[in-house]
Amino acid sequence: MNNKLGVIVPYRDRPRQLSTFKKSISEYLDIPFELIVVEQRGNKDFNRGTLLNLGFLEAEKLGCTYVAFHDIDMLPIEVDYSYSPYPVHLITKLELPDSISRDLFDGYFGGVTLFPCNIFKQINGYSNKYYGWGFEDDDLFLRCLENNIKVNSVKIPQFSRNSVGLSFNGKDSFVAIPNTLRSSRDFTIFTSFRFDSINRNPENITDNNSIFSIPGFDTTLTVDSFFDIIFQFWKKNLDSVSINHKLTPRGHFNVAVAVKVKTKTPEVSLYINGEYIDRAFFDKLIPLHKQQYMYLGVGDPDREEKNNWFKGTIDRFATFNKSLRYSDLKDLTKSDSLNLFNTNASEHLSSYYEMLNVNGNILYDLKGKNDGYINNCKQVYIPKTNELIKNYPLRRDGTFKVLEHKENGYKDGYWVNWASRVNQLRYLDKFYENRSGFTKDGLSKLKRTKVDSSSTGNYHHLKVIL
Repeated sequence: MNNKLGVIVPYRDRPRQLSTFKKSISEYLDIPFELIVVEQRGNKDFNRGTLLNLGFLEAEKLGCTYVAFHDIDMLPIEVDYSYSPYPVHLITKLELPDSISRDLFDGYFGGVTLFPCNIFKQINGYSNKYYGWGFEDDDLFLRCLENNIKVNSVKIPQFSRNSVGLSFNGKDSFVAIPNTLRSSRDFTIFTSFRFDSINRNPENITDNNSIFSIPGFDTTLTVDSFFDIIFQFWKKNLDSVSINHKLTPRGHFNVAVAVKVKTKTPEVSLYINGEYIDRAFFDKLIPLHKQQYMYLGVGDPDREEKNNWFKGTIDRFATFNKSLRYSDLKDLTKSDSLNLFNTNASEHLSSYYEMLNVNGNILYDLKGKNDGYINNCKQVYIPKTNELIKNYPLRRDGTFKVLEHKENGYKDGYWVNWASRVNQLRYLDKFYENRSGFTKDGLSKLKRTKVDSSSTGNYHHLKVIL
């Protein structure tokens, strides 16, 4: 069988980039191909998924057996565009202008993605419901998983145990614990948790779910809408410092934060499931002793907004009166021990909570007298999990030059277009429901008005109003 590639480009108002891309891709490809540009006219927000669906139908008419969904601002430098019987992502390296930063994370499925036509039809193409920037590619990958399309996967060890945890409902569940931490003393905080889903509020710019927090200028460990875990704290001059790490969307996490104050270069380090993640430096911490309580499951239950409620389970929480050594932190976060008294760091425990040890609304401190108060949490059984299967796209090595353009997504703590936040919420709803709804939305449900089309050789330009 002779394969022919359809290069499909969604387009709006970038004539200089279009000219540059046409020249670049035409000079690069030495295989049979059709270049299909689908231009969106009208005033609606850009809909990349629908434009690519329309381009796909045109590619089929032109006899293409496979397609490359291709952003206009990515020029091939060293790329293999040959046929693949399965969807494959083509980007592993980017040459970026100084004004643009981009994270090539494991789940990245956008930019340039190769699809055989038969599989794209099997999953019913892209969703048509993602207007503005973002998340239509995440939805596309979810469709692949739901249809058992071949992807990459890796087994991730889980350091859990058969245990009892407290379940937090994401609305009003929390535990208040007497705060014994001081900014003038070294300490380590440890917790073990699972999040059921990201607790989402459509009115917020993003969602931050607090696993634990010392309120005020919150010293807190959160999980956000991008599946990032963040430890954030504040310096005495009220500048914030944070350490970020992308998590798998599901899993069991043992997390330790070690704060070293009594040194010439104060620092905080983050450890997750036996791995050192990162560290950050500071001069002086904001005073911590002014807060009577630290909380599990919420940033601050008494705030009128941005409470940062957590939805999931916590089975262990502890503090240590020392910034623990690397070896102790590694062992602590890999431990599936029944209790922390069996770890090397046990002599430094200052408070210790196992969620089995509850009487009514009281959570007992197994180390001292700092018992916690439980508000609307339920005890639940947590079975041991040995490993987690993480799925991510098949990928070929490919290098692209990225053209200068305005950032369209999440920038400096805000969405450039609120439609992107709507997209994020739509995708998260589908992800946690384990269903993409692909049969009801996609190629089979396209609606558009064709304004114009033209062809010159193997170049085709469609203009549509959505």
